[in-house]
Amino acid sequence: MTKDFANRGQSAKPAKKRARPAAKPRSSRATPTRSKKGTSFHGPSFSSGAIFGAIIVLLAAYLPEWIGTEPSVARESAKTSSVKPRVTFEFPDLLKDSEIQVDTTAYESRPANPTAKPTSFRVQAASFRDEGDANELRAKLILLNLSATVVTGTSSTGEWHRVMLGPFERRVDANRALTKLREQGISGVILQ
Repeated sequence: MTKDFANRGQSAKPAKKRARPAAKPRSSRATPTRSKKGTSFHGPSFSSGAIFGAIIVLLAAYLPEWIGTEPSVARESAKTSSVKPRVTFEFPDLLKDSEIQVDTTAYESRPANPTAKPTSFRVQAASFRDEGDANELRAKLILLNLSATVVTGTSSTGEWHRVMLGPFERRVDANRALTKLREQGISGVILQ
């Protein structure tokens, strides 16, 4: 069941007011109040403490010299400084007496095979059935500073016009040409 809380305060009886207890009489003697800062800086106390601390530090540092006695740490270091350990290094002697064998076959240059044919790389940009499409792509590649040619060949499926780049002596040059093709949205293939 729903209740209406809008008129809730009107039907309630007014609350009774409580009487305040009687105020205590204040004494004529007021207690001193502390400042809001808490403790304050007291200059004379700080100065005297700093001077007293400095005197103790100076006495601890220079009193043994004035009396003529050495602290125990200084005596021990004086004893150890007179006896110096002798350090010997064996590594230079080991190098003088030994000979190191090194395998240099990995660094030797291999003689060129005179019968081997120099390798050249070519990049095929695309192949078309229509010669006009192949020439259009060739012109576009020439404008990109790539040396392109159209090679016509026949296969069992008919006549094809391949757009070729190169020849390149190094594979790095062929990869650069392939990268330029891919920047233009053309997927090419490197051929040997």
